[in-house]
Amino acid sequence: MALAALEKRVRALEQAFSATGRLCRCRAGQQTTYHSAEELKKIMEIGCPVHRFRDLGYLRWVGSGLPLQPEDQDLCSCPPCAVRDFLQGTRGPLTLEEQELEERRWEREYGEDSAEEFRREHARAEVLLRRYQQKKKRR
Repeated sequence: MALAALEKRVRALEQAFSATGRLCRCRAGQQTTYHSAEELKKIMEIGCPVHRFRDLGYLRWVGSGLPLQPEDQDLCSCPPCAVRDFLQGTRGPLTLEEQELEERRWEREYGEDSAEEFRREHARAEVLLRRYQQKKKRR
Protein backbone atom coordinates (compact mmCIF):
# COMPACT_ATOMS: atom_id res chain seq x y z
CA MET A 1 0.00 0.00 0.00
CA ALA A 2 1.32 3.44 -0.88
CA LEU A 3 2.38 5.68 1.98
CA ALA A 4 -0.08 8.41 0.97
CA ALA A 5 -3.00 5.96 0.99
CA LEU A 6 -1.96 4.63 4.40
CA GLU A 7 -1.66 8.16 5.78
CA LYS A 8 -5.15 8.98 4.48
CA ARG A 9 -6.60 5.90 6.20
CA VAL A 10 -4.86 6.73 9.49
CA ARG A 11 -6.26 10.28 9.42
CA ALA A 12 -9.75 8.96 8.72
CA LEU A 13 -9.45 6.63 11.71
CA GLU A 14 -8.14 9.45 13.90
CA GLN A 15 -11.08 11.64 13.00
CA ALA A 16 -13.62 8.88 13.45
CA PHE A 17 -12.44 7.48 16.78
CA SER A 18 -10.69 10.14 18.78
CA ALA A 19 -11.13 13.60 20.18
CA THR A 20 -7.68 14.40 18.80
CA GLY A 21 -8.88 13.51 15.31
CA ARG A 22 -11.78 15.92 15.59
CA LEU A 23 -9.28 18.72 16.22
CA CYS A 24 -7.42 17.98 12.98
CA ARG A 25 -7.61 20.80 10.41
CA CYS A 26 -5.91 18.92 7.55
CA ARG A 27 -7.57 18.51 4.16
CA ALA A 28 -5.69 15.53 2.77
CA GLY A 29 -7.42 14.31 -0.39
CA GLN A 30 -9.63 17.40 -0.48
CA GLN A 31 -9.28 20.74 -2.21
CA THR A 32 -8.24 24.14 -0.89
CA THR A 33 -9.02 27.13 -3.08
CA TYR A 34 -7.67 30.67 -2.95
CA HIS A 35 -8.16 33.92 -4.88
CA SER A 36 -4.79 35.57 -4.34
CA ALA A 37 -1.29 34.95 -3.04
CA GLU A 38 -2.20 37.01 0.04
CA GLU A 39 -5.11 34.68 0.84
CA LEU A 40 -3.01 31.60 0.12
CA LYS A 41 -0.40 32.82 2.59
CA LYS A 42 -3.06 33.35 5.29
CA ILE A 43 -4.53 29.90 4.66
CA MET A 44 -1.08 28.30 4.84
CA GLU A 45 -0.29 30.04 8.13
CA ILE A 46 -3.07 28.14 9.90
CA GLY A 47 -1.53 25.03 11.37
CA CYS A 48 -3.10 21.77 12.41
CA PRO A 49 -3.31 21.38 16.20
CA VAL A 50 -2.79 17.63 15.82
CA HIS A 51 -0.10 17.36 13.13
CA ARG A 52 1.41 20.90 13.35
CA PHE A 53 1.88 20.97 9.57
CA ARG A 54 -1.53 21.31 7.92
CA ASP A 55 -2.05 19.25 4.79
CA LEU A 56 -4.16 21.45 2.52
CA GLY A 57 -4.84 18.75 -0.06
CA TYR A 58 -5.03 20.00 -3.63
CA LEU A 59 -4.35 23.73 -3.84
CA ARG A 60 -6.18 25.56 -6.62
CA TRP A 61 -6.62 29.17 -7.65
CA VAL A 62 -10.18 30.27 -8.43
CA GLY A 63 -11.53 33.57 -9.67
CA SER A 64 -12.75 36.07 -7.10
CA GLY A 65 -16.37 35.40 -8.09
CA LEU A 66 -16.19 31.90 -6.63
CA PRO A 67 -16.35 31.23 -2.89
CA LEU A 68 -13.59 29.74 -0.79
CA GLN A 69 -14.23 26.81 1.56
CA PRO A 70 -16.59 27.87 4.36
CA GLU A 71 -13.81 27.79 6.99
CA ASP A 72 -11.61 30.06 4.80
CA GLN A 73 -14.24 32.62 3.81
CA ASP A 74 -13.26 35.04 6.58
CA LEU A 75 -9.76 35.14 5.03
CA CYS A 76 -11.12 36.37 1.68
CA SER A 77 -9.74 39.82 0.90
CA CYS A 78 -11.82 40.37 -2.24
CA PRO A 79 -14.39 43.15 -2.49
CA PRO A 80 -18.03 42.07 -2.07
CA CYS A 81 -19.33 40.04 -5.01
CA ALA A 82 -22.98 39.27 -5.78
CA VAL A 83 -22.07 36.05 -7.63
CA ARG A 84 -20.00 34.76 -4.71
CA ASP A 85 -22.82 35.62 -2.29
CA PHE A 86 -25.30 33.78 -4.51
CA LEU A 87 -23.06 30.71 -4.72
CA GLN A 88 -22.63 30.75 -0.94
CA GLY A 89 -26.40 30.79 -0.56
CA THR A 90 -26.51 34.14 1.23
CA ARG A 91 -28.69 35.81 -1.42
CA GLY A 92 -30.99 35.10 -4.32
CA PRO A 93 -30.28 35.25 -8.06
CA LEU A 94 -28.62 38.32 -9.57
CA THR A 95 -30.66 41.02 -11.23
CA LEU A 96 -29.94 41.82 -14.87
CA GLU A 97 -28.06 44.95 -13.75
CA GLU A 98 -25.93 42.93 -11.32
CA GLN A 99 -25.14 40.40 -14.06
CA GLU A 100 -23.96 43.20 -16.34
CA LEU A 101 -21.83 44.69 -13.55
CA GLU A 102 -20.32 41.26 -12.91
CA GLU A 103 -19.46 40.81 -16.60
CA ARG A 104 -17.68 44.18 -16.65
CA ARG A 105 -15.79 43.30 -13.46
CA TRP A 106 -14.58 40.04 -15.01
CA GLU A 107 -13.49 41.88 -18.16
CA ARG A 108 -11.49 44.36 -16.04
CA GLU A 109 -10.09 41.71 -13.71
CA TYR A 110 -9.15 39.09 -16.31
CA GLY A 111 -8.98 41.03 -19.56
CA GLU A 112 -5.93 41.82 -21.65
CA ASP A 113 -5.18 45.05 -19.77
CA SER A 114 -4.74 43.15 -16.51
CA ALA A 115 -2.69 40.25 -17.92
CA GLU A 116 0.62 41.47 -16.49
CA GLU A 117 -0.74 41.91 -12.96
CA PHE A 118 -2.39 38.48 -13.27
CA ARG A 119 1.00 36.92 -14.16
CA ARG A 120 2.74 38.69 -11.25
CA GLU A 121 0.06 37.53 -8.82
CA HIS A 122 0.38 33.95 -9.97
CA ALA A 123 4.17 34.15 -9.74
CA ARG A 124 3.80 35.21 -6.07
CA ALA A 125 1.46 32.30 -5.47
CA GLU A 126 3.89 29.88 -7.17
CA VAL A 127 6.61 30.85 -4.67
CA LEU A 128 4.25 30.04 -1.79
CA LEU A 129 3.17 26.77 -3.43
CA ARG A 130 6.79 25.65 -3.84
CA ARG A 131 7.50 26.40 -0.17
CA TYR A 132 4.39 24.48 0.84
CA GLN A 133 5.40 21.46 -1.27
CA GLN A 134 8.89 21.49 0.27
CA LYS A 135 7.47 21.56 3.80
CA LYS A 136 5.04 18.80 2.91
CA LYS A 137 7.86 16.57 1.62
CA ARG A 138 9.97 17.20 4.76
CA ARG A 139 7.26 16.20 7.21
